[in-house]
Amino acid sequence: MEIFLEEKKSKNLKTEAVVFGIFEDSDFSKKENFPNFKKEAERAKFKGNLGESFFYSEKLFEPKKQVLFVGLGKKKDYGSQQARNSAALAVRKLQERNILSAEFWLHPEEAKDKKIEIISAITEGLILTNTKYQRFITDKEKISKGIEEFFICVKKEDKDFEKGLKIGEILSEAVLFARDLITSPSNEITPQYLAEEALSLSKAYGFKAKIMDEKECEKMGMGAFLAVAKGSQNKPRFIHLSYKAKGAKKTIGFVGKGLTFDSGGISLKPAEGMGAMKSDMSGAAAVLGAMKALGELKPKVNIEMVIAACENMPSGSAMRPGAIIKSMSGKTIEVQNTDAEGRLTLADALTYIQKQNVDEVIDLATLTGACMIALGTDIAGIMGNDNDFVDYLLKISQKSGDALWQLPLESNYIRFIKSPIADVCNISRVRWGGAITAGLFLKFFVENKIKWAHIDIAGPAYRDDDLNENHRAEGAGFGVRLLAKYALENS
Repeated sequence: MEIFLEEKKSKNLKTEAVVFGIFEDSDFSKKENFPNFKKEAERAKFKGNLGESFFYSEKLFEPKKQVLFVGLGKKKDYGSQQARNSAALAVRKLQERNILSAEFWLHPEEAKDKKIEIISAITEGLILTNTKYQRFITDKEKISKGIEEFFICVKKEDKDFEKGLKIGEILSEAVLFARDLITSPSNEITPQYLAEEALSLSKAYGFKAKIMDEKECEKMGMGAFLAVAKGSQNKPRFIHLSYKAKGAKKTIGFVGKGLTFDSGGISLKPAEGMGAMKSDMSGAAAVLGAMKALGELKPKVNIEMVIAACENMPSGSAMRPGAIIKSMSGKTIEVQNTDAEGRLTLADALTYIQKQNVDEVIDLATLTGACMIALGTDIAGIMGNDNDFVDYLLKISQKSGDALWQLPLESNYIRFIKSPIADVCNISRVRWGGAITAGLFLKFFVENKIKWAHIDIAGPAYRDDDLNENHRAEGAGFGVRLLAKYALENS
């Protein structure tokens, strides 16, 4: 797959198709080179809305090309999300006709103060939609080649467009890196495998790396993390990467939940759908993907990244319901459900990262089904102890394509996770508000002086349908662009 920028004055491109973006509020009766456009648009019930598209009835231009129109919505609302999703829609439509090369006129010039952002988004939409996970398909006839050549067309050359293309390519590769980790089978992606991937990134980009085994974690008092890991033959690994930028004035902490497989432990999950629990390390994949992107982009901000990687398995040595464990913070936890394990690993990870002189912490975790019930499969829930910090991340999410919605950390709900025999219980004693009580559990391990945001990505982390640039039965790489763009904004 290759992707190029082309300006309007260049010679006619030898492509099989051309895609034109149409704004909802444009004049359909004045479309040069398309005398029947209005009539054909009406027949296709095309109004230029987002998500709409149709192929023109005949091939046009020289050489003859198939012509696809996609809706961009209202011109005043045109931004990265609209550009990314329209590019993704176009790729899907072209793939249905096995087209191998195409040019795209999606009007990045219309967003004058967002040209870098728009070109980056278009690039992401093209690359990510065109790339599917096919590593284990042995029948070559079933393997989709996808589109081989993309040309993003602009009216005139601009250095911002070139910069946007480069950023889009870097972010796309980082998201694909995360998607591969999530989608690959759990017999391959073990805690040790994640540790090796982290070491590879450290060698490629000069990050400082520290990988701790269970003995080292035990010395540090990580009783909550190790309690979860006890039931598996695959040993845990605590992963720490550091990115130091010369002259940086701020240090951000990234924490990713790293359950490479979650059976539920003794509180065993139902068999249906358990295979998807290979994706319970989507938070870890996201922070690793973000580090890959930042290794390329080199923002002027320090990053500390940690992952408590392990498996949650049932065995004679596994953590049991009713157990009381001591966390790295010294606080004790009553375990009433071993399937509420991610928050235990995160408790120690949060304690550890706060000792790294960070100013802010963002954790990403496939934490609760309750968040999916509240927000569905496309939106992640965000909670935190500083509203300005949360608002900033919400603003970034509108650019990155990682949809967030704020949930309240209602302090009254702490009563639901109180334990009569320990400092806190790992599960709520009531059925409702599970995403919030999980967030409150994590907050119990965060010092007040640290700005902290928790993002529950249980819904959008692993796709059960095709959506925008995501593919069914694959990891989405949700959060990679959010974290990378947030770091860039703080550069």
